[in-house]
Amino acid sequence: MTRLRRSSDHLAEPTLHRFDLNPPDVGSCLSQLQAAFSSYRPRWDWCRQCFTVEEEAKTRDAGDPRRAKLESFRHIYFEHPNCSGGRDTFLHWFPRGLELTFLNSDDDYFPMEGAMRLGLWRWPKEEQDALRALFCRVALNWFHDGGAVPFERVMRETGRDMDTYVSECIVEALLMLRVDPFNLFAWLAREGSPRARDVLVDLTARQHLVDEGVYYVLDDANHEPLLRDGIRALDRLALDSLQRIVTDERLVCLWTWAEREDWVLARTIEDTEPLRTKYALRLSATERRRDRAIVKAAIA
Repeated sequence: MTRLRRSSDHLAEPTLHRFDLNPPDVGSCLSQLQAAFSSYRPRWDWCRQCFTVEEEAKTRDAGDPRRAKLESFRHIYFEHPNCSGGRDTFLHWFPRGLELTFLNSDDDYFPMEGAMRLGLWRWPKEEQDALRALFCRVALNWFHDGGAVPFERVMRETGRDMDTYVSECIVEALLMLRVDPFNLFAWLAREGSPRARDVLVDLTARQHLVDEGVYYVLDDANHEPLLRDGIRALDRLALDSLQRIVTDERLVCLWTWAEREDWVLARTIEDTEPLRTKYALRLSATERRRDRAIVKAAIA
């Protein structure tokens, strides 16, 4: 069952949202998210080139989507959504899929990218609001060293800084949900925890903060050019906001402190300088207004 957003939702939807400093607790946010997606039902008779009869049967028998095991539905994420019944199947499992795959590096699947491919910015307002509330709560907890609940961390043994990986996933999800980049990065800078400092420095070495999807599955294919343009515009706004918050002057001050207190951070600041210089982007006020208008057009 495809739910279209009402015209009143379009009128009420702001282009960018402030980072919520007072969302409900994690349990309440998760319950709100589950309720927002509770009316979706999976569609069956899946593509036999992509799924076996046994795989489909395993998902049919998965039970309550709030408590289903990942093995029962994970295979839908590695084929085109239309091959497993379309967006309704994806959205039926979406809250549980977020819990089990958002920080599951064994699957190498990022569910928010799947959401973007299915037109996240045009989903009903209550669905987007529930997602923003959850990720704001998770960010507040995570950057206060409170953990990443309700997301299960399943990490391979690698030499990668997994805390920074988690931080970047959370920040990217908030940006995808159109949390105002300047407001978000300013909060991280004020937060000042080791995780907040680390992720701000690491993000300065990224060429893109919001990646464009390979393909989209939309109710109206005519929306795809608007969505692609909107994502590129949001990425520019995010890069510009990061540059305005994490300025060279502030990095010099941070490096001076880190030389005494956090040797690893000091080396990271030094090591990221070439890429930081290469990817730095500053927009004029006119360019910022233009890009906000492009994002607005993508959600209208």
